[in-house]
Amino acid sequence: MTSPSRIQPPISSAQNAHVKRWTALREARGIERFRQCLVSGEKVVRETFAQHPALCLELIHRAKTSVSFPVPTRVDTYPLSASLFEKIDLFGTGAPILVCQVPPFPSADLDARPRGLEILCPLGDPANVGALIRTASAMGVEQVILLKESAHPYHPKAIRAASGTTFTVSLVQGPSIRDLPEPATWVTLDAQGESLPAFQWPKNIRLLIGEEGAGLPPITSGKRLAVSMADSVESLNAVVAAGMALYAYRVQYPLTKCALRS
Repeated sequence: MTSPSRIQPPISSAQNAHVKRWTALREARGIERFRQCLVSGEKVVRETFAQHPALCLELIHRAKTSVSFPVPTRVDTYPLSASLFEKIDLFGTGAPILVCQVPPFPSADLDARPRGLEILCPLGDPANVGALIRTASAMGVEQVILLKESAHPYHPKAIRAASGTTFTVSLVQGPSIRDLPEPATWVTLDAQGESLPAFQWPKNIRLLIGEEGAGLPPITSGKRLAVSMADSVESLNAVVAAGMALYAYRVQYPLTKCALRS
């Protein structure tokens, strides 16, 4: 159970400094300012405690309700009034919310050759970014390169969509999608490209995802691959299309048993 020495007095004022900070963590600007994020969902909170204890800072829960799982003694636990907790509980789970430290993002070196399978991500919807991170984790991607157009990977919607994988994938910062170096060292998906199933993937390769709506910038280099679709459908969701491409890569380069266990 939670150590009583770490339980703080109940908070009921919206002017409380902690409440203001937690409220700010609902948006990318606040996440960058405090270098912290909110993790929601009891299962994901439990897994984060178990797998990434050094990143866990605080636990927020509704006052007059108990925390039903063990909490490390180094983590401060804050009971909030119902109205304040609901303000921070964006998804209405009612479960305790974990506050975590956001790890730093190193800068990507796109002049270096890719190592294994890497993704270039310009997705502006945080839910799509989280879903892509989850897919990348499942497919053994070496790193996700977050382009300037990308939503923040530690936005609450991104963390929720990633379902506990945000802290397990290597995330690095890259340039704008319009400033990618040429000649390109990546492949991407394009309706006018060659057949995805027939493509012979290099083992070390980057996959560029198109922006939602805007698609790809006018870059002439790079290999373009097409997913066969019915004529009634113009395009696929970016994460769905990326998942197809990642699976096609893994058909040729299956994950080892060691990678599957990790």
